[in-house]
Amino acid sequence: MKISCHELCVCVDSVRALKAQEGESLSDALPASIAEELVTQARAADERLPLLIRFVAPDADEAYANAIAARVRSHFARVADRHTLQIRDIFRFARVSSVVGLLCVVMLLAFAQAIPDDAGKLMNGVRESLNIFAWVAMWRPAELWLYAHLPERHWRRLALRLGAARVTVESPAGYSATS
Repeated sequence: MKISCHELCVCVDSVRALKAQEGESLSDALPASIAEELVTQARAADERLPLLIRFVAPDADEAYANAIAARVRSHFARVADRHTLQIRDIFRFARVSSVVGLLCVVMLLAFAQAIPDDAGKLMNGVRESLNIFAWVAMWRPAELWLYAHLPERHWRRLALRLGAARVTVESPAGYSATS
């Protein structure tokens, strides 16, 4: 049974736009416009299907297919690594802001509890304000723990899918070099 995949197609003027230039290594990044086009197309693809990246260039050559595939894999592996570091930073900030938030909660609730119930309307208003501010201090830590990492996880997953994609380089006539 043949496994279907989602095909991403990028047309370039020359295969030289994809391969390493003089002084660059194969691990250097893809050109930004090509990487952005791949990400845009991959975002629209079904997440359950593997990806196939087709580069179409008039001067396509089978000799470059492996090098270009390695460059695509390397580029998106580095992108995924950057998102992994972002996720780690988000959780580090969440830990620090949780400590700060909890200290605020403890101090402000202690101040609020120090105000007696029969202190008058103004002091009751101050006590309620301290209670509200104490719990608002935990808003950002909760947001970091619950939600802030989700977009980074999405982008990391997308970069990993693109890095794992099969890459072909072909001419407009249909000649194909697969890697």
